[in-house]
This record gives sequence, structure tokens and C-alpha cells, in this order.
Amino acid sequence: MLVKLLKARFRLWPVLLIAALVVTGSFAAFASGALNATALRSLFTSSSHERDSQVVQSVTRLQEVALLSLHIEGISKHESNGEIFGVAVPASEKTTLIQYKFDAKLGIDGAQVTIEPNGPDSFRVTIPQFIGIGFDEPVFEDPLEMSNALSWMATPAVQTRMINNILSDENKQKYISQNEAALKEQAKVFYSGLIANIDPDIAVEFAFAE
Repeated sequence: MLVKLLKARFRLWPVLLIAALVVTGSFAAFASGALNATALRSLFTSSSHERDSQVVQSVTRLQEVALLSLHIEGISKHESNGEIFGVAVPASEKTTLIQYKFDAKLGIDGAQVTIEPNGPDSFRVTIPQFIGIGFDEPVFEDPLEMSNALSWMATPAVQTRMINNILSDENKQKYISQNEAALKEQAKVFYSGLIANIDPDIAVEFAFAE
């Protein structure tokens, strides 16, 4: 019986320690005013993760080296919570939302396109890997924050970091993968049109970089 009691006490001490720290910190902050939220936050660690939810609203094909323009609208979400000794603290969650929209341009580096004879009346056009050319007219709304009672313990979201993640090279590559078939089709239309303007009877064969 004594052994069981000692084990129970051993398991309870982290819970009691967390409760004592929270109660003591809150009482000192509000009773004396000598300890503010910033000071208390330095006593704790926090963990966070971000999730991005977006929808492609429209696809516009361009007769340029920028072969496609995607109109993107979405909401980026950052979530964090406070921790004590690696244990998440209840009611310490903080959520930050940023609504955004922009046009993402996808295409190719025209300087890397090669056009070579492939016979007496035929040409072979080799298209390089598709690239993300840039973002036009980006609009980011003011962040919306949702906090719980102890959210001061959580790491605040960094707005510039959230925006950089939205406009990251990783997202550019995702847009390319999702629209690879349309990019190949538009590249064929573009370069077939250029060659047809010179001689409409020339046959054109295409090869795409892997």
C-alpha cells in the first residue's frame, strides 16, 4: 500500500508543479503589477504550426514566356500554444489568420529554349523546366487573432514570415506541378505560332525537360 501511495505522489508532482507556477505567476502579475506578461512568457516555451488553405479561382493563358497566370485567393493560419517542460498548457492557444490574394505567373526562361532542324521541313523545339516567374498585385489583409485566457504564453505569429511562406519557392513549385499539362499545351501553342508565322508548312516536334 505504501509503495502505491508513493507512486501516485510521484506521478502527481508535475501536475501540481504546473498548477503552482501558473497560480503564482498570475497572482504576482495582477496583485503587485511588478510582473507583466512579457516577463512571464520568458519562463515558458511554446510550440506552433501553420496551415495554408487556398483555392485557385481562375486560370488565364498568356501568349508570352509567362505562359499561365493563376489567380490565387486563400487564408494562411498560424497556431501556437504555451508549454511548460514540454507539456502543452490548456487555454494557452493563439491563432492568427491572414487572408490574401495575388496572381502567380508561371512560364519558362525563353533564353533556354532551343529550336533545331529535325529534317528538311521539320523543327524540334526543346522546352526547359517550367519556373515561377513572380507574383502580381499581392494583397494581404490585416491579421485576425483569436486568443484564449493564457495565450500570452504562446509565441506570437510573425506576419512577414507568414507572407514569405505564402510567396515561397515551394508554393511556386506546387503551382507548376498542379498545372504542368496546361503549361505544356500553352508552350506548344506559343512556339508553334511563332514558327507558323515564318512558314506554315513546317512541322514542329516538342521535347520537354524532365
